[in-house]
Amino acid sequence: MQQDRWWLTWAWVVLALAGLQGQACAADVYIIDMNSSKSHFNNSHVMRLLNAALEASRSRYGDYELKVSALHMERERLLQEMLKGSNVNLSGQVTSAEWETKLIPIRIPLDKGLSCYRISLIDGRKQNLFSAVRTLDDLKQYSLGAGRQWSSTGIYRQAGLPLVETNSTLGLHHMLAAGRFQHFPRAIDEAIYEQAAYVQEFPTLTVERSFALYIPAPRYFFIGGQQQRLAQRLEYGLQRLVADGRYDQLFHQFYDGLIEQSGLRKRRIFRLDNPELSPLTPLDNKAYWYVPE
Repeated sequence: MQQDRWWLTWAWVVLALAGLQGQACAADVYIIDMNSSKSHFNNSHVMRLLNAALEASRSRYGDYELKVSALHMERERLLQEMLKGSNVNLSGQVTSAEWETKLIPIRIPLDKGLSCYRISLIDGRKQNLFSAVRTLDDLKQYSLGAGRQWSSTGIYRQAGLPLVETNSTLGLHHMLAAGRFQHFPRAIDEAIYEQAAYVQEFPTLTVERSFALYIPAPRYFFIGGQQQRLAQRLEYGLQRLVADGRYDQLFHQFYDGLIEQSGLRKRRIFRLDNPELSPLTPLDNKAYWYVPE
């Protein structure tokens, strides 16, 4: 009888140790949404930055698993899925007051704020019209295309820029080709990639050469499902990349060629206000921001 009790006690000890070991080895699971509207260039940089940050956090936080969600969603549905945190719990998105309130933002710009600079896709036959633009008021003569769910759309509207809105990037390209509006502002990587992707279908599609809009709305990683540990781990990893120089290294590796190709340093830059920009935005941390010179 005593031997039976001994074996029973030993079995419980073994099971308890196995449970503790399983908990210790449990990996943090990140499920990132790779929205189909993002450009090839941006996705490549985002994934490399993300992997580097998670690897940099391994010594403190242990193993992790990174999955890519198969879901392709517009921004509003993505937010709802992020709130649940089961099908997708990580996304790299342009910030907004709603996203910063409902999700957990990692306030380190993914691309050193480069996506705050927008250059336009146009019908190349109209370049002379835009070359003559000298002020933001001049630009208000020409309507722009924007997505109904994009955070930048409200900023354009608040600035008094005439808008034509629809639900999809492809739809906006068709509307630009049909002359429904005169220019389509995009992040630098998006503009260059989409011009190459759509030019066969729309032969006059061109990247406008003379100006850029600056929208103070950085792109962050957001964590959904109130998973605080995942957010703390990712922020720790990103901070390590900033500290050891890899944050800058990855940025320049992926964006220097695009910056040069876009001629950003030579463009007139029109700055727009963002009244919803969080006071927690780390504008004073120069390590986080690219400034064209």
